[in-house]
Amino acid sequence: MPPSPKKSVVLIADDNAVERVIASRLVEKFGYDVIAVADGERCIELLDTRRIDLLLLDIHMPKKSGIDVLAYIRDHNFTVPAIMISGSSDLELAVESLKLGAYQYLLKPIDHERLGATIKNALCEQELRQQVMLLSAAMSQSPMSVVITDPDGIIDYVNPAFTSSSGYSEQEAKGKKISLMASGKHPRKFYERLWKTISSGKSWDGELINRRKNGELFWEYATISPITDNFGHISHYLAIKQDISLRKREQEALAESEQRFQELADLLPQPIFESDTKGLITYTNRLGFELFGYTKEDLDRGVSSLSLFAPEDRQRVACNIECRLKGIPFESHEYIGQRKNGERFPILVYTANIVREGIPVGIRGIVLDITERRQIEEQLQQLNHTLEQRVEERTRELEKTHQQMILREKLASIGQLAAGLAHELNNPINFVRLNFAALQEDIDDLRSILARYRSIISKYEHGDDLTDALREIRQMETDLSIDSLLEDIPNIFSESKSGFDRIRTIIESMRNFSYRHDENEKVPFDINRGVRDTLVIARNEYRYIAEVVKDLQKLPLVHCNPEQLNQVFLNLIVNSAHAIDSQQRGKKGRIGIRTWHDDDHVFCSIADDGPGISPQAMQHIFEPFFTTKSPGKGTGLGLSISYDIIVQKHKGRLDVHCPAEGGTVFTMALPLKRTAKVDIHERSK
Repeated sequence: MPPSPKKSVVLIADDNAVERVIASRLVEKFGYDVIAVADGERCIELLDTRRIDLLLLDIHMPKKSGIDVLAYIRDHNFTVPAIMISGSSDLELAVESLKLGAYQYLLKPIDHERLGATIKNALCEQELRQQVMLLSAAMSQSPMSVVITDPDGIIDYVNPAFTSSSGYSEQEAKGKKISLMASGKHPRKFYERLWKTISSGKSWDGELINRRKNGELFWEYATISPITDNFGHISHYLAIKQDISLRKREQEALAESEQRFQELADLLPQPIFESDTKGLITYTNRLGFELFGYTKEDLDRGVSSLSLFAPEDRQRVACNIECRLKGIPFESHEYIGQRKNGERFPILVYTANIVREGIPVGIRGIVLDITERRQIEEQLQQLNHTLEQRVEERTRELEKTHQQMILREKLASIGQLAAGLAHELNNPINFVRLNFAALQEDIDDLRSILARYRSIISKYEHGDDLTDALREIRQMETDLSIDSLLEDIPNIFSESKSGFDRIRTIIESMRNFSYRHDENEKVPFDINRGVRDTLVIARNEYRYIAEVVKDLQKLPLVHCNPEQLNQVFLNLIVNSAHAIDSQQRGKKGRIGIRTWHDDDHVFCSIADDGPGISPQAMQHIFEPFFTTKSPGKGTGLGLSISYDIIVQKHKGRLDVHCPAEGGTVFTMALPLKRTAKVDIHERSK
């Protein structure tokens, strides 16, 4: 609901209390708010302290008269209208009041209708004056040039922005035709169309080249509108203009720069391209159009970068684009290209991120047609079959070396965890040992009391008095706390069983973790089991540093090499613990492990609330021997080997990112093969 308009405030100053009350009620009846005072001094005080919209002043008042108040208003530049009221028909007072700025001079007794009309007219005129002042100030302070002409184009008004822009003063411009600024750069028909538009009652807007007083040419963007009178006839034209010379020069410089770039790009001997984050091609040079057979019109309609590759390569290209945007290195740059007509040919693509304000906004790259190189390679392969075999042998040796590196890294990890595992085993063993010592004492006590019972039975059989013997046996039961002893024995056995179960769990996890499959052997494996076994093995690394929160969903079995995946889990969990420990925060951190799956992949994420990874380190995080740990804390092979196991050996994905709230999240995705899928419900039976 819109707010109701504020009532105008009328200040009545009259020393006659009766007439003051009558005037107040009458003015309130007209719909105005009233303030009534008895003298001119109080009237001046109110003028200085609050909003007053109109004055009703009695001329003859004690202390300060109505004439004195009028003089104060004039001297202090108040714009409030004043209506003078007098019981005297003194003409000189009336003239003096009007000279001092009074709006009207009324004689007592006041005619009610005339008073109401006079107040209304005075307030309306005051509102119009304020609107005119506001409009005048807006026109004067506007940064846009404003020109008003008559229907013949003779200038009637210009604002200061016009004089500043054109160089003509107000006196020089007024009375002159607007054509005094014509540059001569527009044809006659241009101006004819302009005048035809505005003289028909329509507005015209567009760009003009005008000439300043000093002869300098400049560009303006102008909107010219007709102003009509009450009869609908055009009485004036209003032009609002903005100097756009600088923008025009910038546009020309930009166009020249783009032209120069295009010409230089077209001179390059290889196709270059740019694409946005969605993969749409946004630019290519002349050779790019020629190599792939597309036209600029195709580009304008939209060409996906994936359409430039053979269908079997598009998934790999999409993954590599994602890696490039995330800053994750990848090795494959060679693909099979596909022209618009379907022709296929080998290409090599090198790319880099387009970064704006630290954020990737696209990809820029260069394409090499390697058809000729492929032909030469095929010839070399035929001519150097023996050499190729030697290369294969060397590759196998390197792979063997790589496997040895993986094994050494795993053994190093096991060696690092050995002390912790010994401590983990020692705790339940000591617990069981202490329980057995206590149990031995309890059994000795039971044997002694059993011997005493047998002695009593023997006395009973010989007919001896048993009174003292029974008293002694009761005292013995009390001394040995036989009831508590009998209650403790089952608890000791139960606690010992828990200790044995803990030992069995640790040994089973060690056995699972250390079990060795053939290097390339893949077997169905439960990822959750690998996570649990690794947590047992690595417990001493994180138990005092972080709380581990698990969210392990039911998963289908994955065909994989279990000990290789266990190695990845171990690397990532230990890295998270070390990252949290490096902060020396004084309280435990958090490691979150989550597993889930979809129709094609099983996923596992390991997240910590440590310090995260800097953007600089993120570029090299999976490179061999790169580490951010202090000397002696890491070999720099853990993440490199993990990446090789997941991506190369299992054809999965290993991603890393640092959330805005801090920490690091590693996420691995392992593909599900049809032969490896096992229904969850069948496994739960």
